[in-house]
Amino acid sequence: MAFSPDDVFTLASDIGDYPNFIKFISAIRIKDDYTHEGIRTLLAEVRIRYQFIRERFSTHVYLNAQERTVEVKLARGPFRKLKNSWRIHPLDDGSSFVEFKVDYELDIPFLSHLLKSKEDRAAASIMRAFERRAAERFQSVGGPDEDVEAQIAAIKSL
Repeated sequence: MAFSPDDVFTLASDIGDYPNFIKFISAIRIKDDYTHEGIRTLLAEVRIRYQFIRERFSTHVYLNAQERTVEVKLARGPFRKLKNSWRIHPLDDGSSFVEFKVDYELDIPFLSHLLKSKEDRAAASIMRAFERRAAERFQSVGGPDEDVEAQIAAIKSL
């Protein structure tokens, strides 16, 4: 992303803003918020609305500003499992390489299978939404650079 790692982390950490730019998240309510040993931990209730699906679930969100990571794990809801993570890597031109992973399984096998087939498109859609929101909130940095491409390739190989 053409934004500083700190700005990208700020955006990924601001989960209360998600309903304003991720179309299938209709609401988020922070139920608990505390910091221990540099890790900010939130308990968030999330409401989603996607086509005929209307669900509510809770997640534990772990924010590590020092390492620029966001880890999300299911607390309760209609999933057998739900994990997602952000790892934001600084690049030499001041921009960021973002590793974003989502792993989930719904309790309803048919629905889980249906949504899994759209998983890559959904992740790409989420990243585009984050890039648009970052462009609204932050100044872009960096530019086309062969060294940056080599950095990204090195990060991906880890």
